[in-house]
Amino acid sequence: MKINLLFIILLFSSCTNTSDFNGHVYDYDTEKPIQDVDVDINGNKTKTDSTGYFCLGINSNSAYKILLKKEDYVTKKIYRKPDSLGKFSQKSLKYNRLYLFTKESDFTK
Repeated sequence: MKINLLFIILLFSSCTNTSDFNGHVYDYDTEKPIQDVDVDINGNKTKTDSTGYFCLGINSNSAYKILLKKEDYVTKKIYRKPDSLGKFSQKSLKYNRLYLFTKESDFTK
């Protein structure tokens, strides 16, 4: 009985299509990492650490919206859709470099 239950649990957990989306957030003008950026991916939230790094689980079969917010920076929205196979390539989910502009940046005027 325990083996059947364990098998069913493993079967259901293997059916989820979640992947980790991770990366670093940098200041566009200085190239320095930004700490404590609010990262929201389809309602899943985290903050960047002291190196600007974040990691969140996403559903790899659906589109998602990334929202980056930090005081004194312009809020950034990024929309991503799955590829033609209905998934994101694993490479596109890893080691992303995202940049924020300060509100005083030349690009925001």
